Amino acid sequence: MPRTPPRRTGPTTRYKKLAIFYFGHLALWLFLAFIAYWAWLDHKVIAAFEVRRWDLPARIYAAPLELYRGLRLRASSLEQVLQMLGYRKVQTAPGPGQYAARDLEWSIHTRGFTFSDSTESSRRVTLRFDHNAISDLAGERAELSPGLVRLEPLEIGRVHPESFEDRVLLSRGELPAIFKRALIAVEDRRFYSHIGLDAFGLLRAVVVNIRHGGISQGGSTLTQQLVKNMYLDSERSLVRKFNEALMAVSIERRYSKEDILETYCNEVFLGQDGNRAVHGFGLAARFYFGRPLNELSVPEVALLIGMIRGPSQYNPFKYAARALARRNVVLRTLRDEGVISDAEFTQYSASVLTLRAGTWSAGGRYAAFLDLVRRQLKDDYRESDLQTGGLKVFTTLDIVAHEAAENALQSVVPALERGHPKLKGELQAAVIVTDARTADIKALLGGRSEEAGGFNRALDAKRQIGSLIKPFVYMTALANAARFNVATELSDAPHSWQGADGKMWTPKNYDGQYSGPVQIQNALARSLNSATVDLGFRIGTEAVGQTLHRLGFDGTIPNYPALFLGAIDMSPYQIAQLYQVIANDGFRVPLRAIQAVVDSRNQPIKRYGLRVTRVLDAPTAFLVRYLLTRVVAVGTAHSLAAEFPAALPLAGKTGTTNDTRDSWFVGFSGTDLATVWIGRDDNQVAGLTGATGALRVWTETMKQVGLTPINMVPPDSIAWHWVIPDGTGLSTADCPGATWVPLNKSFIPSPSYCAGNAAGFVPFSQPEITP
Repeated sequence: MPRTPPRRTGPTTRYKKLAIFYFGHLALWLFLAFIAYWAWLDHKVIAAFEVRRWDLPARIYAAPLELYRGLRLRASSLEQVLQMLGYRKVQTAPGPGQYAARDLEWSIHTRGFTFSDSTESSRRVTLRFDHNAISDLAGERAELSPGLVRLEPLEIGRVHPESFEDRVLLSRGELPAIFKRALIAVEDRRFYSHIGLDAFGLLRAVVVNIRHGGISQGGSTLTQQLVKNMYLDSERSLVRKFNEALMAVSIERRYSKEDILETYCNEVFLGQDGNRAVHGFGLAARFYFGRPLNELSVPEVALLIGMIRGPSQYNPFKYAARALARRNVVLRTLRDEGVISDAEFTQYSASVLTLRAGTWSAGGRYAAFLDLVRRQLKDDYRESDLQTGGLKVFTTLDIVAHEAAENALQSVVPALERGHPKLKGELQAAVIVTDARTADIKALLGGRSEEAGGFNRALDAKRQIGSLIKPFVYMTALANAARFNVATELSDAPHSWQGADGKMWTPKNYDGQYSGPVQIQNALARSLNSATVDLGFRIGTEAVGQTLHRLGFDGTIPNYPALFLGAIDMSPYQIAQLYQVIANDGFRVPLRAIQAVVDSRNQPIKRYGLRVTRVLDAPTAFLVRYLLTRVVAVGTAHSLAAEFPAALPLAGKTGTTNDTRDSWFVGFSGTDLATVWIGRDDNQVAGLTGATGALRVWTETMKQVGLTPINMVPPDSIAWHWVIPDGTGLSTADCPGATWVPLNKSFIPSPSYCAGNAAGFVPFSQPEITP
């Protein structure tokens, strides 16, 4: 048989084989490149997702309002605090974050909060008011009646990260069921069944994009939206869409649906607060409605979900009608998906927008106090930790006291200017309110109006203190019981002294009148300059300076006689620290603005405990406190005795500087100490004494805060006796000019002869009772 000749391969066939070979290799390399690229993307996205660490600002909280039987609190003050916390007033049976008020009986359902020392559970309590105090506090059941209930603290400020982002993190357990159903129904109906990509959604987007001749709609799942928010920019391109799809599948491959949903709810962008981006539904709920997410109604939830498509376009603060229309579109979708009924849709779509009232950021209202907090935080923490670590800072700020001081400044200072037309707009002020025992700062205002970044007069305004120095001059003398007691006679008469420079110094009393011989207790009550200078020369400037340093003043003290009348510059903060020692029985406790700091997981980092040091002996502390109660009872602050008769004894001291440039008053009750300064920033004449200016602000502040009498039970080292007018000897009640005074037992004067005593001799022993 003839052989079949071999088939000859033509050029076309060879080219086809080569093409198949090269294209096969190319496809293989492309596939390998795709796998490698996806592996790189997978590693990148998983590594970042694993950490999921957002830059969280440090959040600064005021002290919580603590409710208990006997608390002095006005019903109006309680309602103001509840409204600031975002509580809603209802008629009956309040739920979390709500309250009901019927005459003097209130019902509150607290939210609960994790504090630095414990967790306060959400609970419903009922309380009754009686004469501006809580007379009864009860739980839902008698056996659960609480002794004390803490409301959650008000957030008053933040230390923001440089990324200009902000969020309130929510765990999956904090996402309400109705919210999750609504979010998935609107944004990703097949969320629980797809692998990160939704083929039906992609197909729908392709059809729409072809019709529009470009990319106008994405079929993104929640997972793809999360990828875009966390890793990609907002550019619309096929490459970005390709990367988005791969990264979404990677996330779905490694993490549960609940992990993905939780992360999405904390990451999604929902608006702008000035230069700060509002991320996540936790912060958005508070930003737009002033309440946490779990307290929002279905229409409010629908509004937030509707904003995902365009936070700026549907901003309800700027475009209310547009936001309302978008909300109703979302509600219609919820009805169509069976999340809500037809009746609910009709009801919800007819409801009006109920956004939060007032300003969002509280930082401006508490600017001076936050300035102090930030200064103290920077001593213990790096700025980066404060900006990104999510720390929670619990402070001592008392919302009620701060509101009282702020209201007092806003009412009194303009009234003072109306009485002095040339001062219109010129007067400034500072107020500090502290706990008289713990030295916790309850309120600190650095000006008549609080402005973030403004001059903080409470901390930084160093002004002459005038007569505020006098209690420390008398304190220095009374510490030497062998030479001085509260009845020791001083000379209130004109005197002149020649200084080292040869110049004569002739101090005068404010009214130009002189009393001649005068007891220490009357000299301080009437704030007599000449008598104080007489005492000052007996003890010396060095001794007064040592007293100030021992009590905590760390500044320079001048060594000239004008010191006795307050020729020394101090800030209101420094003054408050000095007077705190007098109010606290001779114990110095540094003023405290921060109580504790915890991390983002509520684990304690640092507690700022009290540091207590005795710097003044008990008998001297009592005697000085006694002298200051006389300032209120019969002296330059006697207006307080008429204003608060039920709160006596109270203590205080007015202060006025040369030419009435500065008006000061420091006063304290059994619980609170407040320091007030009024003057001009240019240090020109203000025309106000301590009694006509600062005392009025103090009075109005304390009307709202409430006052309790000072406990004037003397220590064992004090005994009451009758003494003769100059205090050098003991007397009897029937001796002319005899005075009943407290004396330091370490030195009791000897019995004295008295012309009014028939026997001519005063017996040593006298009954120690107040006449």
